[in-house]
Amino acid sequence: MPRTPWENDEFLFAEAVRNFDPSRYHPHPPGYPLFVILGKVFNVFIHDPWRALVIFGVIAAPIGFIALARAFRNWIDDPDLAVCGALLYYFSASMLVHGSLALSDGPAMMFVALALFAISSPHGERHERNAIAIGIWTSAAIGTRPQLLIPIAPMLLIALLQMRTLRQRIACSVAFILLSLMWFLPLADAAGGFNALWLYETKQMQYVAAHDASVSRGGMSTAMLVVRFIFHPWGWKYVTLPLFACVILGIAAFARLLRRDTLRSTLLPFIAFVIVQVIFELGWMDPADGSRYSLAFMPFIALLAALGFGVIRRSAGFAAAPWAVTAILAAATLVFVWPLAGTRTKLASPPAAAAAWATANLAPNSVIGYDIALKPHAEYLMSRFRLLPVDKAIAEAYDRPGTGLVLFANGGGHGASSHVFAWPESDAYRKLTRGLYQEVTIENELPAERYLPLSGAYPIERTLEGTEWRWLGPDASIRLPQSHGAVASLSLRIPGDLPYTTDDVTISINGHDSAVLHVGRDPVVVNLALPSDPRIDVRLRSSRSFQPSTLMHNQDPRTLAVQLLHVETGAQSH
Repeated sequence: MPRTPWENDEFLFAEAVRNFDPSRYHPHPPGYPLFVILGKVFNVFIHDPWRALVIFGVIAAPIGFIALARAFRNWIDDPDLAVCGALLYYFSASMLVHGSLALSDGPAMMFVALALFAISSPHGERHERNAIAIGIWTSAAIGTRPQLLIPIAPMLLIALLQMRTLRQRIACSVAFILLSLMWFLPLADAAGGFNALWLYETKQMQYVAAHDASVSRGGMSTAMLVVRFIFHPWGWKYVTLPLFACVILGIAAFARLLRRDTLRSTLLPFIAFVIVQVIFELGWMDPADGSRYSLAFMPFIALLAALGFGVIRRSAGFAAAPWAVTAILAAATLVFVWPLAGTRTKLASPPAAAAAWATANLAPNSVIGYDIALKPHAEYLMSRFRLLPVDKAIAEAYDRPGTGLVLFANGGGHGASSHVFAWPESDAYRKLTRGLYQEVTIENELPAERYLPLSGAYPIERTLEGTEWRWLGPDASIRLPQSHGAVASLSLRIPGDLPYTTDDVTISINGHDSAVLHVGRDPVVVNLALPSDPRIDVRLRSSRSFQPSTLMHNQDPRTLAVQLLHVETGAQSH
């Protein structure tokens, strides 16, 4: 169990448990209504929305494990292999990292496992108990994580067709509809009605089409997507390579299962679920979240690997071989994820540590400018301050030297006014997370360093090493505060991966050309003499520019020229 919240969705879910309000993205689309409702039930006893969701996830793991093991046993009729397959899934790198967070994935997979157990069990001729269970658990999985509707729909349809009697199909459908209404109607009510809910959901679909299925993929090839979605969720290459060798060994055994009529009818829904999920992930999901999204189809990989363990057992003549292989892979996976999973049990997450420091050390009237990625963290952890997106906070406070302006930034920092909070770097962090929140910086923007972006100056970007910049377009303008003094120093550069190595930048002050700066790979500083006018607008026109969409083959629509590293007024920089 983690010590503090970490991922941004955890904060959105915790806020939703506190006050279910989709209009404020509590939670974010598509709504996760059953997850929020069950979180509220746990919170009645826990009295901490975030920890209530974490405990829900912890309890969901053993229930899901038992259900998955029983489903595997129904299919392969070998209790050792069935339990080893379920253990392999629950000791996978992705599950160890994400299963105990306040996220919907772990509980949703519990319901998927319960549905698979019901699907894999034979239908009685005199009762509809199993059919009702299929309807309940598939609806619960969708209500907990609505994205699962896409793979569950064909799975449920095939399961209905495989049922023996019309009464069973009706019982399953009625159970599914009734439970779905029990979580769908509260979602519609919380969203403000059906029209508001439709708008809420269509905005999410538009975002997925524009971001997850497009911008977030950049120039990734199909092979890179396969690695991200199929292999990275299992973590270490020393686990992945032997694991998928066992998967290959298990394919023939799985094919033999499909030749048995009684098993084929119950395996087909599972196969449909896996195929649709894999196609959906590779075609439309955000690769940054690939290891977490892949939790849905990973039970199939675990089943094939377990069958491969059976091949090893027969070949080696060693009855305990499946247990030995499972133990080795689980231990290796624990070693791989421990720099992340172990650290978070002892240390507060970087965003939580940064927020605690801000609460203890900053004046209550401070304006906090947060990175968009840190908005949920700021709202949940630092509500005592004035909270705004970075550029809006700058616009409000850049000309108010008596007001504290503090940036809450994802990434490192090395300035005298920077306070950096970090977890150790690890291969697990790179492969299993979105790469965010490993380092978070609280940075006090001194009055002499403030300025207002007017046009052509894009949001601040920051690396883990602490380098900070704004990209400038070919024609950009900024405004200096009225207490600007007699000199302004600007630092510019061109990064090393551009198609040109130098750029000439013409700098104008209040419409009058002041300097022409020859900008190269290394940062260059220009000191500008300022007039006594209270309002100073600085315009920077670059002779060269490029489009990331053309150079890097991604969906970035900007046209960029040079990077603005630093601005300081009132003193000359050397």
